[in-house]
Formats: sequence, C-alpha cells, structure tokens
Amino acid sequence: MKKVYQHPQVVVEEFAPNEYVAACGESGTTYLFNCNAGGGAKGDVYTNDGQNLTQGTRSYYHACSKKHEASSTEEFINGYYIQNGGNDKKTHTVVDSYFPFQSHEESYPTIPVIIWTDGGTNVHATTDLDQNSWETAKS
Repeated sequence: MKKVYQHPQVVVEEFAPNEYVAACGESGTTYLFNCNAGGGAKGDVYTNDGQNLTQGTRSYYHACSKKHEASSTEEFINGYYIQNGGNDKKTHTVVDSYFPFQSHEESYPTIPVIIWTDGGTNVHATTDLDQNSWETAKS
C-alpha cells in the first residue's frame, strides 16, 4: 500500500449570532428626581399606611437637595412628610392664647411625597408626585 502525502487542512467556523442580545444594563430605565421634601427642615417621613420610616431619636429626615438616580424597577412608596423637628409625633400641643392654662392638640401639616429608600439604606423624598414628568435615562 502506497502512502500519499496530504497537506494539512484547517476548517474554521465563524460564530454568527442570529438574534440581538442586550448588553448589561441596556434594557432598564433610570429615574432622576430631586430629594426636596421639606427643604432643609428636620421632620419625619411616613408611608400612606402610617409607618414612620425615620423613627428614633437619632433618626430624622431632611432633604439633601440632590438629584438621585434610581432604577425604574426599584420600589417607590407614596407617603407624606411632616415638619416636626424629627420628634416622631404627628400632633403637637398648642397653648390657647386667650386661656393660657388651656391647650389642645393639633396635627402637624402634611406634605404628600414619593419616597425612595435606596434599597432600604436611606430615605429620600420628593414633592414631584408625577413620576411621568421625571427625567429619565437609559441605564
């Protein structure tokens, strides 16, 4: 049997994807909103069901006045801000001006807000209640 020399052959296959796959982060939307509830005044932030998100003697809310970025998939909570100095109370005692030894309880005024907790690590609130008007960006 006679042997015949053959030249080496290389077969190359090229990968050609047949569908588009989004790169990391291309599919999401990011909201940009201002943390402005209450200005710089100390207060408390409550959810609409009455849960105080800033409860405690060392914890209170004041607007940081920064523009925050949050994914549209993160939780946004409807609630309200109370400018109460961060005392965890919804009412305060008012002394009657005509009867100085008499007083009554009054509720602090409330300001409706949308709350973002940054994954449960902090509390930020905005008075811009129309999320459709918030600036958006692709993430």
